[in-house]
Amino acid sequence: MPLTGALVIFELLVMVLSISLHDCAQAWMANRLGDPTARMMGRMTMNPAKHFDLFGMAIWPLIYIFRSPLILGWGKPVPMTPRNFRNPSRDEMMATLAGPAAQLLAAVVALVVLIVLRHVNADANASLRTADALGFRNLGVSTEGLPAIFPLILFLYFCILMNLLLFVFNLVPLPFLDGGKILMHYLPYNAAQTYQSIGLYLMFAFMFLGFTLIMIVFAPLMGIFQQLLFSL
Repeated sequence: MPLTGALVIFELLVMVLSISLHDCAQAWMANRLGDPTARMMGRMTMNPAKHFDLFGMAIWPLIYIFRSPLILGWGKPVPMTPRNFRNPSRDEMMATLAGPAAQLLAAVVALVVLIVLRHVNADANASLRTADALGFRNLGVSTEGLPAIFPLILFLYFCILMNLLLFVFNLVPLPFLDGGKILMHYLPYNAAQTYQSIGLYLMFAFMFLGFTLIMIVFAPLMGIFQQLLFSL
């Protein structure tokens, strides 16, 4: 139980930081493209308090964190005022995509740092094998005598895991996610209105089926990162 609790804390910490990165990136890109709305509301920051959503960052993750080795979450929607953009349709889409792009970049950076650590620190390789097992809650792995570098390795591994998971999650084409917001730019007006009106029903359906759909994309993507991590 102490090990499970420690892993839960690590997961929640990295999840909150990853969500903050996502929202901060969207606010930054929107500001760069001419819309200062999110910046003026204090959202262009990595401070989790500015992005906190009670259901998305607390209730939902805590419901599922002891039922699944992987958790999902989200922050408050990043406010945007389309008329402030120089090219409203294109720029709003680019600002929206900045969130998932930042999470993919964070996963790549964590991957590179871990590969470097494997080659410069003798303890990093064994620590990484343990982190790989613990990342998916394989509690049967031994944690005795782990080196001092292990918490850093575990943190970086969770950065890959969580950012890739949230990258895939945010691109799911549902009205309340980035993928859905982008999709609506390509739908005819009436279809977009209908699509948005059934968002609540789609959310409930997603609660039961969504994780399976996410794993179809996440599992092979994570597999690529793991292959690179242990082969380079």
